[in-house]
Amino acid sequence: MGKQLRDENLIRYFVVKRVKFIWNAEEDKYQKLRGLEVNNTCSYFHEAKGLSYEHQRKRRVLYGSNSIAVHVTPILSLLFKEALSPFYVFQVFSVSVWFADEYYYYASCIIIISVISLSTSIYQTRKMQRALRNTIQTSTIVTVCRGNDVYEDIPSEDLVPGDVIEVPHHGCVMQCDAVLISGNCIVNESMLTGESVPVTKTPLPDTRHSSSSRNTVFNMKEHSKHTLFCGTQVIQTRYYGNQKVRAVVVRTGFLTSKGELVRAILYPKPVDFKFNRDTYLFVGILASIAGIGLIYTVIVKVNS
Repeated sequence: MGKQLRDENLIRYFVVKRVKFIWNAEEDKYQKLRGLEVNNTCSYFHEAKGLSYEHQRKRRVLYGSNSIAVHVTPILSLLFKEALSPFYVFQVFSVSVWFADEYYYYASCIIIISVISLSTSIYQTRKMQRALRNTIQTSTIVTVCRGNDVYEDIPSEDLVPGDVIEVPHHGCVMQCDAVLISGNCIVNESMLTGESVPVTKTPLPDTRHSSSSRNTVFNMKEHSKHTLFCGTQVIQTRYYGNQKVRAVVVRTGFLTSKGELVRAILYPKPVDFKFNRDTYLFVGILASIAGIGLIYTVIVKVNS
């Protein structure tokens, strides 16, 4: 983590499928950008006091805005992608032949059916993209600690890994992945797991005063019962006396568990359906037959 944050103002990176890869000069290669869940001990989170304005600004340069933006594909892009499928390419050539043979009515009907099919497909795709965007994109005001028990309200888009946030007593929808360090929370993780069963989250064990477990490395899976995941709803918080319910932000944006889920929807793994393979085979066979017919016609015309 320290290598990634050595100079946030001068970084070389590229983004693939909403994942940022940054250049590591010491190892001479690009590495996937990660949050604070990697190579940090449990005691590190309890020692966090909050980020100053300058540190938060630098980390925002590295991590970007804490948002999961879903863009609706333009109509022309969808039309271009759909029209280049093997089925519609074959239809174009077929319609051209039918028009050449004066099958005007039949060719016109095929054109009308193809246009309706393309329009319906594009409409359904954009409708689903808009529904996903409206479901995913959320924003709220979050209370962060600036150190010395000084708290400030900022937009959730400005959160960065390392921020210490206060979980409101009346509950909220988490806008990031955060490790709970004080107080208890009852959350609903149905958005991620599909099960609307309340789950109790407890503070991460404080190992600062234990010499045997002080260097215990934080692990997101092993310490999931101490982690508030992005997209989950905090139903209720419990605290003792005047103690605030606080958590340390570990991941933001598409690095969060919710971001990974959205990326899986936006960029699914390629599946080679048998129908697609048969479509290319069908077009190839027809092209071969047409090629043989063309050669035969040319030879007959030349010899006649």
